Formats: sequence, structure tokens, C-alpha cells
Amino acid sequence: MIKSYLADRTKSNEPFFDEMTTPDGKVWPHWEKLANAYEKLGIEKMELRNKEVGQQLRENGVTYNVYGDPNGMNRPWNLDPVPMVFSQSEWEVIESGLSQRTELLNIILSDIYGERKLIREGLIPFEMIYNHQGFLRQADKIRIPGSQQLVQYSADLARGPNGKMWVLHDRTDAPSGAGYSLENRAAMTRVFPDLIRENQVRKISSYYQTLKNTLSTLSWKNKENPRIVMLSPGPSNETFFEHAYLSSFMGFTLVFAQDLTMSDGYIWLKTLKGLEKVDVIVRRVDDVFCDPLEFRADSHLGVVGLMEAVRQKNVMVINPLGCRILENPGLMAFLPKLSRNVLQQELILPSVATWWCGQEKEKKYVLENIDKLIIRMIYRNDKNKSVYGGELSKKEIEQLKEEINVRPYLFVGQEMVDFSTTPSLIDGKLEARNAVFRSYVVADSENETYHVMPGGLSRSSPKKGVFIVSNQSGGISKDTWVLGHAKEHVQIAKPPVIVQQTENILPSRTGENLFWLGRYLERTVSTIRLMRIVLRKFNETDDEINIEHDQTLVTLLKGLTSLTSTQPGFHDKRVLKDPEKELYSLAIDQNRFGSLAHSLKSFLSNGYAIRDRLSLDTWRILDLISEEWEIMKMNGTNLRGIYHRLDHLIVHMMAFNGLNIDNMTRESTWRLLNIGRFIESSIGTCLMLQATLSAKSTSDQEKSLIELILMSNESLVTYRYRYRSNLEVLGVLNLLLADDRNPRAIVYMIERIDDHLKQLPSLGIGTGLSPARKKLLEALSKVMLVDLNELAELKPDADTRKELKQFLGDIIQLLQQASTLIYESYFSHTQSQYGFVKANRLPEI
Repeated sequence: MIKSYLADRTKSNEPFFDEMTTPDGKVWPHWEKLANAYEKLGIEKMELRNKEVGQQLRENGVTYNVYGDPNGMNRPWNLDPVPMVFSQSEWEVIESGLSQRTELLNIILSDIYGERKLIREGLIPFEMIYNHQGFLRQADKIRIPGSQQLVQYSADLARGPNGKMWVLHDRTDAPSGAGYSLENRAAMTRVFPDLIRENQVRKISSYYQTLKNTLSTLSWKNKENPRIVMLSPGPSNETFFEHAYLSSFMGFTLVFAQDLTMSDGYIWLKTLKGLEKVDVIVRRVDDVFCDPLEFRADSHLGVVGLMEAVRQKNVMVINPLGCRILENPGLMAFLPKLSRNVLQQELILPSVATWWCGQEKEKKYVLENIDKLIIRMIYRNDKNKSVYGGELSKKEIEQLKEEINVRPYLFVGQEMVDFSTTPSLIDGKLEARNAVFRSYVVADSENETYHVMPGGLSRSSPKKGVFIVSNQSGGISKDTWVLGHAKEHVQIAKPPVIVQQTENILPSRTGENLFWLGRYLERTVSTIRLMRIVLRKFNETDDEINIEHDQTLVTLLKGLTSLTSTQPGFHDKRVLKDPEKELYSLAIDQNRFGSLAHSLKSFLSNGYAIRDRLSLDTWRILDLISEEWEIMKMNGTNLRGIYHRLDHLIVHMMAFNGLNIDNMTRESTWRLLNIGRFIESSIGTCLMLQATLSAKSTSDQEKSLIELILMSNESLVTYRYRYRSNLEVLGVLNLLLADDRNPRAIVYMIERIDDHLKQLPSLGIGTGLSPARKKLLEALSKVMLVDLNELAELKPDADTRKELKQFLGDIIQLLQQASTLIYESYFSHTQSQYGFVKANRLPEI
């Protein structure tokens, strides 16, 4: 395998530097152990290890969303089993260069929003700064404590043909990828533990600990126990997995814009207990989207008034708003001179050759060589894409030249760098692919230095000769190995740390997602169970028999309509005559409210929205459910096929339910999920009993219906052992309504709902029972006091059990009212549950 790779590289006339192979066709010394190990493994075992890596990432729920791709949501993360490798000596140069560059950019940032001495002295052109969208005048003169204004920094680097590392991009606004680096290392450690140990690969965990320590010291007010949150754009963001993963890993609360509000100059987190002050916000939202009041008014990702809270020093935002000015590619042309003037040092890591068109000489060079350069605007957004001059037509080149001449200060030209290649496992063979490396640097506030992660996120192109290496364009990630031992640091003795248990703060939006996760879990399970019974009976029906003549099947079909709230459905005689189309729709139409597909989609959406709150095993089950659903959509071409897939789906759904029962800590997360479950299950049971037992039927039909109802509620075996008699309506009502030992009984579930509500945080609204608990008590009393014999009796000459139908309708109404009251109390944020609000309702935000 390695010999073949070396032979291919020797034959190749490509000018690229190769990470593993020397120009004379040998293996670089720091690659030798790894190359020998790959040669011993052979291609077949490497492919097996590759599958293990992929399986590990899938089981851990590692995903990446691709914008504009209908199949891009929650796309599995791709990791090449062959890492990017740096020797100890070359890493020392890279590490020093990154620390120096971060320090330089930190000084530039402090100056731009401070004295602006560098601009006044002509070291930085003012046109390049003031015309950049990342220069936020609202952030002028705002500083965070200490000298380190730039807390997090990331750089994209590539090795040129001469073997030297070049910086391609500076990332300072909301650098991404550190979470994926950690997950990549976890997967590689599980699959290649021996190779990591033998090659003395440095650990990357120190970066995350330094980040956590630094953030914990940055609060303006609450120094002892600051509340730190991570602000995410939401589940549809391309790197949402990382947001959830890092927040969970570091113990920060993951929040969206709707979780936060500004009042009295402070930023507050909406929780089940009310509003809690936020001290530090780690933002993964671009700066101009963070405050619709002062920046982009069309943003739904930020918090109205956030900038004012920052000005008043009531909240810290990391990275500070305005940092995006450092991503200006025009700055790269001035960094060497700035380094000499500011640091009195030569720049260790050069930037890719850059010409800012705001200078006449540089503009002329760009216009004359436009077909050999990459043309960029000084700020990037969805509309401003990099342009490869060599790929433009003559007309397009002329148009671009005209734009440059009109506003030259907005454009830069950059050299097209031939990135180095690195071995990648492609289609069962090691092949050379161009690669870039993203580093991560964080401020170490304790030592007032910058800490560089000994590794990072490398990406290789999926095809030969492709230099746009990004995840959005299909790039493949690589773990990054830095070989050798870390430098020893003298540790200063510190007093022992007292471990304190911190309160688990639950945002009310997260609580709402948990509540609906529970409801959609039970709604999906109930629909699957009844649909399996219906499909089995439908598939067994003789084609020559009119469906309308099978009263049991008709009643079940109408029951399915009632359970899914998809009226008129099977209550329409025309639909009943040819039920297949309606059954297909109920199974796989995602856009139809109440269908199995819609309930399952909503269940998964709520699960993805709270992934930071769910365990790894739970995520594995969610992924299995999602995969099973995809198979059902693709292969469910007939009702028999759908029936078969439902058997698999129900197993995974019950596994998720089992993990919830066994593994979740008995906190508000678990209680809200189960409140949702029991409310939905209670309503579903009432709907089923109402639809099937209230109508008159023959004795045989009723017995058949009773058996199927008990099966649908997983209570048939219990009934047989409990009563040891014929199937009777009275026995069913006793078991499913009033038996407090049966977990499927209404009385049992209402009692559990009330138990969970009692344990939720008190909102301090009056004394005694809350409105929701009063509704539950009313429903419970009705069930416990009702005469079941009267409900079960079908009076002579009566067509329906009216008393049963009315009674079940009353219980459904009370449960729905209780659900609404729970929502208004904990999730709506319109009640006076927040102490500082004098009015009965909060203003709409």
C-alpha cells in the first residue's frame, strides 16, 4: 500500500509538496512508524478500520449540515483514517508562529477600537478598516478585562511547494471546528490506539481546559460562579452538532436567541424558574446578527439590546463584537511591517501573497495579472465569493476590472497557492490529495499568554487538483497529529479546589422541546401500534370482500383517524371504499399534520434541538430511528412493506423510551419529557376507547375490538392474567381507566403527571395547587368516582354508549386544558413569573 503510494508520487510530475514523501521518493522520518504500520495492516484491514471510524462517528451522532442541500441536514461527518502529521520540530515553528500572529492581531484589535494609533501613523490604511463591514462603531472603546481582547483565534494554513507553511485565512469572529477536532481524536483513539501511543501523539485536551478556565475568569460581576452560555443560531446551522457537543462537554448552557432577553441593562436566560442573569456569552452567531437593534434589523439570531448590556459591562461576549475586522484579507499585506514595528520581530508564519487594491501600485499589479490571481473583497458574506481570475471569460474579467477601478479599497488580489498533498484513503487505495489545516488558539488569562492546540482540524479535497477544501464543498476531515512530548511547565502550587455541585439550569425553550419530545414520542408509538394492527388486518382481508362489510376493520380505520386527528379520513365513505391511498398518506406524508411521518419528523426535530441534553446512547437510538425512517420512505412502496418497517421502528422507539426511564437523571429534563409522554398517552387512550367502544356492535365484533385495543395498549397479557375470563368492556375500562397498578391506565398516568409537576421549580404564583394541577385533580377525581358499570352498559335500543363517549370527552378536555396551562406557566414567557415585571404580561419580543 505504501510502496504503491511512493511509486505514484515518484512518477507524478505534480509540483506539490507531499506530507509523507520526500522529493526523492522516500518517507519523511516522522512518518516512518505510521507508514510501516499501514504497510503491515494492508489495504483490506485499513478499509475495515475506515469502516470502524465511520461507525464510531455515526454512533456518536457527529453530523454536519450543508446549506441548500435537501439531504444536507444532519449529514454524517466524514473522517479520513489517515491523519495529517507534524513532527515535533516543525510544530514548534508553527506553534511559535501562531502565538506571535495571535498576539499581533490582538494588538491591532485593541488599537482599532482604542487609540487607532496604527491608522494615524499610516501602518494600516483607514479606507481598509472603515469600509469593512466588520468594523462596528458601536463597539468603539469597549474593552474586556486584561490585555487579551482577542480570546479565540483560528487560522487556515497550507504548505506551499517549498515546504513552508502559509496562512490562508484568519478566523476571529466565531471560529468553528474545535468540537469536530475533539470528536475526530476520540474516534481515532478508539480505532488506532496503538498507533497514537507508539507515535507519541500529543493530546489536545489542554486547549479545552484552557478555554474553560479563561472564560470562567472573564465575568464583570459574578467572579466566583459565572453563568456561561453558548449562543447558537439553532439546529439548522451547519455546525450545530459542534455547538451542542462543546456546550455539553464544557458544561455551558446551550441557548438560542429566544432563550435570552435584555432588561434593566442585563442579559437574562429564560428558565423554568424564571429569569437568571447571564455573565458570559460564547457566541457562535456572526457579530452583525447578534443585536437586531443596533446591527442587522432582520436578524432573528440575536438578542435585542445585547450591545447596550455589553456597554454597561453587565455581560461579556466572546469573541468581543467587532472582532471580524481582523478577518479582512487586506490586513495580510501589512502584517509583516506591523510585526516589525509593533513586536520588533519578523513574522514567523507568512500570509499568502496579498495585494490590496487601495494602493495604486498594488491595484495596477492586480489588474495586469488578474487571470493568475484569486480576487476577494475585503469582507465576506453569502454574496461575496472568491473569484478565480483564470476561470473568468473576457467579458467577466472586464466587468471585474471595472468594479475594482470604481471601488479599489474593497478588493484584494491573492496568489493561488499550490497546497501540499497528503495521503488519503480513497476507494480502497492511498491517494495524494491537497489539504489545509485549521489551527486553534485561545487566551490563557492566568499566564497572559496564548495557548495553541497541539493539533487541529485538517481537511483534504475529495478530488485531485481541487484547491477549494471546505466541508460545504465536500471536503474530508482528518485528525491532526503532532508528534513528540509537550514542553514541561513549572506548576505553581495552588490551594486545593473545592468541588461544588452547580445547579442544572434548564432554559424554558429546552423544557418546551423536552415536553414536545415526550408528546411526539407517545404520539408516534401509539400511531405505529394501531397502524400495525390495522395493516395486519387489512392485509389479511380477502380482496373480493368489500371493506365496508368488515365492521371491525371499519371501526379500527375510524379509530386511526380519531387517534391521528386527520378527520374526515375514514369517516368519509368514499375514502373507506378505497382505503389504501389514505393509509399511505397516514404513513409517509410528512406534510400532513397527524400522520405518522409528521409525528416522527417532529419527534426527531425536537430531539435534535436538545441534543446537548441527551446521552450518547440516546443519540445512537435517535440515529437508528432516523435511518429506519429513511429506509421506510425509500422502500415503503406497498402497505406490506410499510407494515414490515413499522416492526423495526417500534423496537427503536421503545429502546429510546427505555433509555429515558433508565438513564436520565431525575431532574426537570426527565420530568418534562415524561409529563409530555403521559399527557399524550392519556389523551390517545381516551381517543381510542371513545372511537372503538362507544359504538354499538355485535358480541363477536366487540370481543375482537377489545382484544385489538388491549394489544394496541400493550395490555392484553395483563388482562388475561388479571381477569382470566372472556373479554368484556367492563374489564377493559377498569384496566385502562381506573387500575392504578397498570402503567397504561389513565388514573396511573394522571397521578404521574401530577407527581412530576410537583417537583418542577415553583414559579411563586400564589399558594396551593397550580391551575394545571387543579385540572389534573379534576380529571383524576372524575376517573376515580365514575361508575364503570354504567359506562360499560349498552342500554336496550341504544346505538352508542353515550355516557362513555361524554365521559372520555370530558377527560380529554381536562388533559388538554392542563397541557395548555403547563405551556403558559413554563414556556410561553408571557406570564408574570419574572420578578422584575410589574405588569401581568411581558411585552412581545
